[in-house]
Amino acid sequence: MAASLRPLFLAIIPLLMISSLISSSEGAIGFYWGQNPHAGNLTEICLNGTGIYEYVAIAFLNFEGSKTVLSIDDHCNPSIPDKCASLGPMIDFCKGQGIKVFLSLGGRPDLSPDDAQKVAEYIWSNFLSNHSGPGPLNTTVDGIDFHIQSGSKQSLDVLAQALSAYSTPDRKVYLSAAPLCQIPDYYLDAAIKTGIFDYVWVQFFGDPSCEYSPESPSPLFRSWIAWSCYLDKYDTTLFLGLTGDSDADGYIPCEPLVGEIHRFVELFPNYGGIMMLQGKYYCLLSSEKIRSYVNSDVMAYGKKSMNKFQAI
Repeated sequence: MAASLRPLFLAIIPLLMISSLISSSEGAIGFYWGQNPHAGNLTEICLNGTGIYEYVAIAFLNFEGSKTVLSIDDHCNPSIPDKCASLGPMIDFCKGQGIKVFLSLGGRPDLSPDDAQKVAEYIWSNFLSNHSGPGPLNTTVDGIDFHIQSGSKQSLDVLAQALSAYSTPDRKVYLSAAPLCQIPDYYLDAAIKTGIFDYVWVQFFGDPSCEYSPESPSPLFRSWIAWSCYLDKYDTTLFLGLTGDSDADGYIPCEPLVGEIHRFVELFPNYGGIMMLQGKYYCLLSSEKIRSYVNSDVMAYGKKSMNKFQAI
């Protein structure tokens, strides 16, 4: 893997550095919310994160075969009247701060093409539009996130296409996906290959073939290059998906390691930023520091990156 990628990397790194200087994109920071009872109030996170966070994925709308059920920790119990609707003001507040809000799909889907169309219609009517009146969350979200890691992979591409078809010039339906790091992702590859996903936040942890370790960043660097090339044919932005669980394999402390990784991944033109996918939000109070790493002196770091990659 390393031998085959090294010549490609050495050939494209000067172009990547020039591209970074020209485009000078700051990148974005996002987080998942809803599965950690200690995560805190969503309104407070968005308030304190104004100017820091740009995305939040609310987890989850879980599949049970072809049916779906909201399962957002203790914040939302569909069996209790108005329990889920209490999230509406929080979501609206975050959107008012310029943060895009996604509803994340999880669970164990088992969909036929007809099922996928019906689920898309249900999601559109209940979570993406208010044409049928207030939905379960008493508000709408900006997009749908695919975080499927079990069940059947069948017709998830049909579901994505059906959701995307609801986009209009006045109302875009954003789509994101959170695949595991190995290519192709078993559950989401067909959906990603439709080319209609706006964001892909890859889970670069929990797998030695792609995760960072203090001894060597090489597996993460190689996996990032592979994903960047894999998505290059699509108009899709690639995010560095991190775990916030300090006991998990692949955990990267905020400082200085995230800075080191940032200075590498930001060289790539489809780089989008960081997505905190799992565990506690360990960078919640230091996301300003993460942000400061982005747009660093890429020319100075470029030579260091090449030397490090040559050693892989």
